[in-house]
Amino acid sequence: MPKNSPLSPRKQLYFLTVVHTVIDSYATVLPHLLPLLLKKLASQTAARNSLAGIIISVYSTFSSLGQIFFGWASDRFQTIHFVTFGVAFTAIALSLLGIAPSLFLVLLLLGIGGCGVAAFHPKATSQAAALARGERGFAISIFLTGGNIGRGLGPLLIMYLVVYRYGLESMPWCMSAGVLVALLIPKVLRTPSPAAVNVSPQVAAAPTNGSAKRKNLWEAIRPHWQPLLVLYLLSVIRTITGIGLENFLSLYLDDLQYSNLARSGVIGLFIFAGSMGIMVGGSLSDRINYYGLLLFSFIASPPLLYLSLHSTGGTFLVLLFLGNFVLSSSTTINIVLAQRLLPEHENIASSFMMGAAWSIGGLVSIPVGLLGDHFGLARVLDGLVMLPLITVVLVPLLKRK
Repeated sequence: MPKNSPLSPRKQLYFLTVVHTVIDSYATVLPHLLPLLLKKLASQTAARNSLAGIIISVYSTFSSLGQIFFGWASDRFQTIHFVTFGVAFTAIALSLLGIAPSLFLVLLLLGIGGCGVAAFHPKATSQAAALARGERGFAISIFLTGGNIGRGLGPLLIMYLVVYRYGLESMPWCMSAGVLVALLIPKVLRTPSPAAVNVSPQVAAAPTNGSAKRKNLWEAIRPHWQPLLVLYLLSVIRTITGIGLENFLSLYLDDLQYSNLARSGVIGLFIFAGSMGIMVGGSLSDRINYYGLLLFSFIASPPLLYLSLHSTGGTFLVLLFLGNFVLSSSTTINIVLAQRLLPEHENIASSFMMGAAWSIGGLVSIPVGLLGDHFGLARVLDGLVMLPLITVVLVPLLKRK
């Protein structure tokens, strides 16, 4: 593998952003597929939402909790292959969902694809930060926005151009783009070095001596465990609402007799709104007060999302877009603050703020599904969108620390 890339750091960042767009195009196809998969698995019973919760939780657990392991591993082994194989595994496994004949194989493929997602994100996120140290918030927001554009638009291309036109059985053809990009990664991106990726500019510039040793993870966490815990809880709460809406809104719209095209369009709009919120929030994070943006994000988004669920037509779409835009605007802040608290373990910091938080959001899908079967999805979604309001007691704790 070449040690030096033919591209400048800024161009590598843009390429990495495109790679993120590609992998997340596959990674978020599940909400669009859920109604079709459940019909294929003959789940037309009153427990449909519960089964959906199990499927969502399995995928979320592998794709998110796995990031803790791969974050640790990528701190130890400096290789770009975490990114390469992450893209390949995700594209291949999730493209095979369309021909999986049983629930067991569906869950197995989701587990493999989830591991691909988990392998990619910690290494790629810290790499993005290292490629633009002067504007870390902006660099991470560009990288995350690339992923979220893939999350919003990629599944629409897969569904509109392939699945809705030729059927689920045609999905394996979709893996070709991901495999091609995976082959390009080791040729374009340089092998990251510990100094470039895992250490912040402040740490890299600090004087060292021959006896200086990198702190182990627990030594680094101990003096900052309280603000890290608050940041983690903020990520968890945001993710529970985001994942719940992203997945169960698809089933809710299916219950309302939305066509496949219309349903996927709404889900795509919701996710795209998140990408725009991340981009704008990341840019603002380098310029304005962190805590004000955190509070605004968690207080303003619930009423917007609640009103969207009780609206129709254009009003529904506008409020849904604004609600997820505002909710997602504080995502980059969580990652940047955690990386600043753990400058020598940035991969781990990223994996906790993303992977470990997403795992809880995924696991909560099981009780959300059960409650949806018992009380109806409409009531459950109403409660879900109001959840971020409880963070008003957490953000002041973060500022105090």
